Amino acid sequence: MIFAEIFLMVLLILASLFMASIGGYLAYLQWRHRKFIRSGQMETTRGECVNLRWTPGGLVASGIRYVDKEGRRRVAWTRAQSTIPVGIGEKAQVSYDPKGKTTALVNGVSQGTGSYGVAAGFFVLAAILLFNAFRDV
Repeated sequence: MIFAEIFLMVLLILASLFMASIGGYLAYLQWRHRKFIRSGQMETTRGECVNLRWTPGGLVASGIRYVDKEGRRRVAWTRAQSTIPVGIGEKAQVSYDPKGKTTALVNGVSQGTGSYGVAAGFFVLAAILLFNAFRDV
């Protein structure tokens, strides 16, 4: 094998490890969030929409200000959607983690903590890169 082939093989291996680690992290975030929801440890309160945030793709998310059980003012964001999820001044239910280890849910929906489908996609991409790295060995 010449230097260029070895370099390409190492590069593909490193890229596949990077993709696998992203997939693992996204799967971990989703698992942790679902575990928290099932734990019954979340606190629930009412909040008010105080801000809107548009994405480059034209979607919009609502910022809901709420006060946690210790009196701290916080903001939870809805998932970005094509229509305004909660209008400015409107009330919404916020379920949050008192320990702050996971994102809050607004009206029962999380902002987005990764998904198993995206994580699986990263694992598949990592497998393809790894296969290509060892294809000619």
